[in-house]
Amino acid sequence: MRRRRLGATFALGVVLVGASAFAQPPPPRPVAPPRPSGSSTSMGDTGVDSSPELRAHFGADIAARMLRSPDANERLRGLARAAASKSPEALTLLVRESEPAGAARRDARAMIEVARGLAAFLSEQSAKTALVGIVSAPTTSAPSRPPGTTRVGPRDFTVDEADHAARLQLARQIAAIALASSGDPHAYESLIAIARSGGPGQAAALLALSMYPPQYAGALGSVTLTTPAMLRLAAQIGDLRAIEHVRGLSKTGDPLLRAAALLALAEMGDMRAVEIATAAATDRDARIRVAGVEALVLLGAPDRAKQVEALIGDDMTAASGVRLAERTFSPGIVKALAARAIASADPAMRAAAIVSLGRSPNVLAVQALVELMKNGALHSDVASAIARSPSPNAMAAIEAMALAAPAATKRLGVRAYVVRALGRRETSAKLDELVDRLASSADVQDRAVGVGALVALGKRALELALADKDVRVRRAAAVASLADGPRPAALSALLARIAGERDEATREVLAIGLLDGDPDGRVPTLVLLDRAESAASDAPLSVLALARRGDESHDAKVDAFLASRDPILRAHAARGVALGTYKDAVGRLAAAFAYEADANVRRAIVTALAGRTTDANAPARLETLRIAATFDPDRAVRSIAARALARFPAVAPGARAITETAWLHVATADGRPPPPNMTAALQRADGLAVPIAFDDEGFAIVPGVPPGEARLVLAPRLPAYEAPKLP
Repeated sequence: MRRRRLGATFALGVVLVGASAFAQPPPPRPVAPPRPSGSSTSMGDTGVDSSPELRAHFGADIAARMLRSPDANERLRGLARAAASKSPEALTLLVRESEPAGAARRDARAMIEVARGLAAFLSEQSAKTALVGIVSAPTTSAPSRPPGTTRVGPRDFTVDEADHAARLQLARQIAAIALASSGDPHAYESLIAIARSGGPGQAAALLALSMYPPQYAGALGSVTLTTPAMLRLAAQIGDLRAIEHVRGLSKTGDPLLRAAALLALAEMGDMRAVEIATAAATDRDARIRVAGVEALVLLGAPDRAKQVEALIGDDMTAASGVRLAERTFSPGIVKALAARAIASADPAMRAAAIVSLGRSPNVLAVQALVELMKNGALHSDVASAIARSPSPNAMAAIEAMALAAPAATKRLGVRAYVVRALGRRETSAKLDELVDRLASSADVQDRAVGVGALVALGKRALELALADKDVRVRRAAAVASLADGPRPAALSALLARIAGERDEATREVLAIGLLDGDPDGRVPTLVLLDRAESAASDAPLSVLALARRGDESHDAKVDAFLASRDPILRAHAARGVALGTYKDAVGRLAAAFAYEADANVRRAIVTALAGRTTDANAPARLETLRIAATFDPDRAVRSIAARALARFPAVAPGARAITETAWLHVATADGRPPPPNMTAALQRADGLAVPIAFDDEGFAIVPGVPPGEARLVLAPRLPAYEAPKLP
């Protein structure tokens, strides 16, 4: 599923196209990660060696022997030992391995290890040259398995092509960040050349330059600012020394360069660009028109609304105009959006226009949305937009919707009311009365919506709601309980129902009670293991709870989940290990971090290590956090690690948790409701994957969702973690 960023409310419509909509498990990963890791993040063997030259020499000599081993694990440990010795011999070895004929070019993990090792030698030109080679290294295929080998064992590294490519990109990013952090003008020149080239290392070079902008004069000038990517970089870092050159490019004949220059000037806040952008807004080239209007919006020009309206009315620029309509408002824009939503045959365009209408404070926007409600196919999108609208007449529109004659429209209105009441703290006596009526209705669909609303709004005890005789009501209550956060009493009430619940889909949703890892052990370990291996929506939270349990008899299973092919399972296993009683928890997490290419998993691992304050001075913890804070390409990972190293709390004391409400709707390709008892996992921005269930009309209103990107996995079939059996 595509990731979507949360706004005031998260709304996502999903179309089911049949059985192919359900993911099939790919081949399994290796059973367990190599532990102890050979990575420099592991402090096994000799640790970071600052010993005399003789000892360092022997360290490099041993590393050289290890690199001749046929075992891939041993070779990685050899690279880690070489990096730790920090001797001239080690530098020579690392440089050699980074060259086209070296091990790093055949194994992306080795490339990561070499990049981290070379970062310790930034004063040496040979190290910087080797790092440049890593950044610009061509994309290669994953190493093939030896002929006749079919078994995937615990010491056999994955040969998954996607993993290889992602790890190779991570190695490029680490190398680029190391080069930029050196402050060396020659290193900057190399990165700028790569950033301008458009080759495989361009993204890594641009990232590093944005993190450590060059400070010397002329770094970003007429010679280097000749591509759209470099212009975006200049705007991103706010280098005002380049502004006159960028102004010149805003009048160039190259449409792409001219468009990029217009946006760069606007992002730099150059008000002189208003005149240039106004002229560009009427250009014959659609790309320049869009860039000109966007620049006017960014600069707050007086006629920006009129120009956005013109973009919406033009078929060639309508999508860009609808996007910009979220940033500026006027009655003309409202009319243009409504016309586009009515006339467009493109579902994505209609949905985007409705979202923009829902973000307008103009009362005309809600009136337009009410008119769009006449189209039954748009009901979900329109109701969601009205629910989050900042317009003062939105609540009246929700009341009118909920008090309408059709029962389905009443339920839609109540869902919108819940979203608005939770998000904007607006209430309605009329709607409160309707919610009470629905909650006591004999109609199960009505009762599920009503009971869910009462639980979400804190007006009915979860224990009472979970006692309802119908499974659909119990599911709605369980999902609605998320509005109150991971409250121990609510989690306990959910877990207390699991053992006696016979309905499979309802048991999955009750697993919301595992959000804190079940510290009291209410769910038996064997049940957790079964659910963790079930590939159902509750598998991730079951993995978390199983790993937290710290049962030594299931150590191999936990290691297997840490090495799962699915990043969601890896992240939850890391969280559980950090909360458990393992004596080697820090070592396990450091090993898991060593070659992890998925940013969300790295966030989970670093968050887990940050929370291990009882191991605050453990060398593996400190080294992993240092690497994450210095070289990780993900800003969140760097921030979490840096705060942990500074011994700051992960969240500022007294900080209030801000949450959103997800509006989810699924339907078949022809608009019908999904199959009954449909479940899903919503992976939130905090990394936790929460099991949810859709009602009979295909809706799920999920409160308590942290702001940020989220991912919805429908009817999940998460990959099995076990290795295939030998024939």
